[in-house]
Amino acid sequence: MANALIADKAAAATKHDDRNEAWLAFWARRPLPILQSTKAALAGLNARVETVRTDEIVDLVLRDPLLTAHALRLINQRERGSLAADIVSIESVVLLMGVDAFVGQFARLPSVESLLLPKQPAHYFGLLRDIAAARLAARLARDFGVLRYDARLDEIYITALLAGLPRMLRYLEVGLPDKAPPVDLGSVALPLFARWRLPEVFNTLLDDSAASSQRSLLQQAALRLADRLQQGWWHESLNSDLHLAAHTLGVEQPEAWELVCKALLHFAHKDWPYAQIFAPARWLVMLPGEWPKPQAKANPGAASHEPARPSLNDILREMQKAGQSGASFNQIMGLAIRAQSEALGMKRIMFGLLMAGHNLLKTRYIVGATDNDPLRTFQVDLSAPHIFTRLMLKPQSVWLNASNRAQYDALLPRGLRQAVGEGEFVAMSLFVEEKPVGLFYADNQGGALTEAQYNGFKQVCLMTGQCLTRQAKRLELG
Repeated sequence: MANALIADKAAAATKHDDRNEAWLAFWARRPLPILQSTKAALAGLNARVETVRTDEIVDLVLRDPLLTAHALRLINQRERGSLAADIVSIESVVLLMGVDAFVGQFARLPSVESLLLPKQPAHYFGLLRDIAAARLAARLARDFGVLRYDARLDEIYITALLAGLPRMLRYLEVGLPDKAPPVDLGSVALPLFARWRLPEVFNTLLDDSAASSQRSLLQQAALRLADRLQQGWWHESLNSDLHLAAHTLGVEQPEAWELVCKALLHFAHKDWPYAQIFAPARWLVMLPGEWPKPQAKANPGAASHEPARPSLNDILREMQKAGQSGASFNQIMGLAIRAQSEALGMKRIMFGLLMAGHNLLKTRYIVGATDNDPLRTFQVDLSAPHIFTRLMLKPQSVWLNASNRAQYDALLPRGLRQAVGEGEFVAMSLFVEEKPVGLFYADNQGGALTEAQYNGFKQVCLMTGQCLTRQAKRLELG
């Protein structure tokens, strides 16, 4: 009896594996359809291909998980030498193919709507719901990555965008002339990506059995949150995912929930064009407690003309787009200084450029300093041992404050105390392709700094280095 039971289980497992294999073979090389909105936008780009910017294409592709998967599959299945690296970002796909070839080739793909409408509207709406969840998961994963200073945001964003692809493909099979066999959707994502030769990092981040690193833990939390938020905010399992995300990021749970709420509201307001698919933000109005009352103005008759301060995340995304679109060194540095000044509220910001032939740092950009401010003409000799010399050895930062002043005062370079005064400051070295290029310095002109300002300052410096590294690699390819 026991042997018969074991044999039955083995036969069922073999049948299950056969179905999965047949499904994987079905989708191995079949072209993927794309959203009609994507197809129309590509046609528009094709009409002005001479002036299309890379970042326009990247933004468009990353709104459509099906096109994202198709593009990465195509480029990673190309013939390549043993030293060729996996292609992870859409920007790299565009650079390798060229704008003309990329837009022209993918604009010819069939549309989802032509396959599913009008005969299968239920499958079409189901597919839209899954695409919406994928885009929300990608947004959450990226926001979590920004908070933990992840240097490879493309990886975590695209992995989250593609995680639900098997479920999307099941909706599409009904619109195809031959239909794939039934399959266990929970077990085919990783084999499918392997069959398509997608980068191994996608499998690493999606393999929940090996979710041990901060990256993979946050990735899994983002995927589960995006799925569960479609059903409401009150489920206990959602609370455990919020707790996991907050603990991993080192923040309080209300702060993690605030980040999620901002993502939900932004998604509903700006990021989803299909009115027939309800955004998960609809559940937020059911939160318990009183609605906050609007604050009364000091002078009710006067209109406020003070512009809203931009958020740090908004400027970081603007910096990322600038890096993707080939912005100049001055443009990227301008955004970095704007982030520190407008989003973080720093009063005085300086960037010292490394003069390699003279082994010194010399002020290149400065904001918030008076005409006679010593920081305007400040230069640091890097041949002497001091704190800035140490910072220039690798990407690292320092926050001089009341708690560590006694430790660092003796290590300050000559003249810095005169320029800084008795206040606090933050500083961080800037590296491009593992080479030091300079150092950012910021303070509140004698006032104290907050931990939020210090953490945001580090984020800005890291993003600046990533953008300039991307620019340098583009110049090498050119």
